Amino acid sequence: MPAALLVMVLFVGAEGLLAQNDSPEPSTSGQNAESAPNENGADSTGAEDASLVSRGPLPPSDFLPSCLKLIGRRQTARARQLLEPVVADHPAWAKARFYLGLTFHLEKRYERAAELFKRSLELDPLYHTPRVYYGWCLYYLGDPEAAREMFESYLEVKPDDPDALFALGLMAFDADKVASAQRLFERVIVLAQAGHDTKAEARGRARLADVLMRLDMIKPARAQLDRSIVLNPDNFEVYYKLSRVLERLGEREAAQAARLEHDEVRARIIKNDSRDQLEAGE
Repeated sequence: MPAALLVMVLFVGAEGLLAQNDSPEPSTSGQNAESAPNENGADSTGAEDASLVSRGPLPPSDFLPSCLKLIGRRQTARARQLLEPVVADHPAWAKARFYLGLTFHLEKRYERAAELFKRSLELDPLYHTPRVYYGWCLYYLGDPEAAREMFESYLEVKPDDPDALFALGLMAFDADKVASAQRLFERVIVLAQAGHDTKAEARGRARLADVLMRLDMIKPARAQLDRSIVLNPDNFEVYYKLSRVLERLGEREAAQAARLEHDEVRARIIKNDSRDQLEAGE
């Protein structure tokens, strides 16, 4: 996801405190969202611990899809208000706990999100989606090795997942394993194109540009950034990266224009996020 993910993700210095995530954002398709605990109160684990027994009736089948839509609209407080009592009444419902974790993940409250993702995996080891988001939390919390294990465990189940491959590429880049990072980001781009995922492709191209810049391949880096902006013009970090590339190419006016575009897009995104929070009553 994730969206990164949700962004996950991963951030590079000059973009500042409001840097956008590379981690995937949660899909709002509602796929498998209707899954509920079995009659013993557990997901696939069949747990018999008394603390995991459900209390009261299950919510309707559209409950989790509705929560996921709220999360997709970043109405995290409202989604959490709905999810918390359900998780309390149905403590073995791994998916509900995972969705509750997503509300914290989107708010960058990674410690709390990590607790929920970890517990979701303990409750249902066959529900693999939390692995990617838990991996991003571990990355942000400063444990890249544990994060790597989580991403790799997800790739054992879904070997062509672009988000998990992207995460490994980012960690390879962090470790100055440039060739490995380049190979992984190029793979992400191919998979994203095949899946018609423009945001994932844009994210991969932006990070591939970082690799190319480190290799002093400035013109190819510019081409990747230009394409990334076409694919996702709302990612303001890319405009800043482009300004740095243009400076190195001696195109100072174009670099200044890219910085102005960065400021404008950043301000618009912040304004829209603030408006969405007000409309959601958060």
